Amino acid sequence: MKKNSHSRAGYFFVVPTVILFCVFLIFPMLNSFRLSLYSWNIMEPMKWVGLDNFKTLFQDKEFLASWGRTLQFTLTSVVLLLIVSFIFALMLDSRSLKSRNLFQAVYFIPVVLVTPAVGVVWKLMFQTTGILNAGIFAPIFGATVPWLESQNIALYSIMLVQLWISSGYYMVMFIAGLQGIPEEYYESAVIDGASWFRRLFSITIPLLKPVFLLVFVTSVLFVFGQFALPYTISQGGPNYATELMTLFIYRNAFKYLKVGYASTASIFYFLTMIVFSIIQIRLFSDKKKR
Repeated sequence: MKKNSHSRAGYFFVVPTVILFCVFLIFPMLNSFRLSLYSWNIMEPMKWVGLDNFKTLFQDKEFLASWGRTLQFTLTSVVLLLIVSFIFALMLDSRSLKSRNLFQAVYFIPVVLVTPAVGVVWKLMFQTTGILNAGIFAPIFGATVPWLESQNIALYSIMLVQLWISSGYYMVMFIAGLQGIPEEYYESAVIDGASWFRRLFSITIPLLKPVFLLVFVTSVLFVFGQFALPYTISQGGPNYATELMTLFIYRNAFKYLKVGYASTASIFYFLTMIVFSIIQIRLFSDKKKR
């Protein structure tokens, strides 16, 4: 009787979560598949078009450009996050650094800030009269940088903000990994005459491979789905130079009211995420076998 009562109590606590999961995730996902087969602008009745939306999507140069731009944004940001967060973890985990806990807390602050608010502040800083140009580049170098005006620079400007807001989170992961490495390994290496770089590449990095993989997996999923930063900073401009897939879907769904077409793009976006997830699962499984 007690086992049955306990199981019923468990179902009682699980069911609300399952209902919310189905209502806000599963149902919208299935509905997107349904809407992708229709042409619908909300104002008029839905019109069945079958797979025409998919044919149009793969011929749409703007969509293909946004997909490639998203891959570029994701891969570049992830590589920078890996490098920068690891370097800061090495610096702030040093036992010779005074007040290292304070520095770690300060560097972690951007992680807890609201992303849209961060985007608005950085947009102001990127302006010609902002602190970066008016306060730093103009007085020191005698020139300003078109952070958001240049099609060649705008996307990298958003990457800079992405790096600033996220690297503190992954720095904590690396610090946790560094603190898990036995100090005896380094002491033995010092006795053998190993230099700092030798200890880094022979002890630290090999033992942190699981952490590197974890950071890679989580950062790819997070950066690939980024919407708030590019929307609040540039809204896809100039001339769609910073329009990622999330912005492309948003623009077609809520600006042009092409709900069916936007649903089709979201399905391709979802499939791309599935491919990333499969690759990451394979990486984890191969790591466990080793």
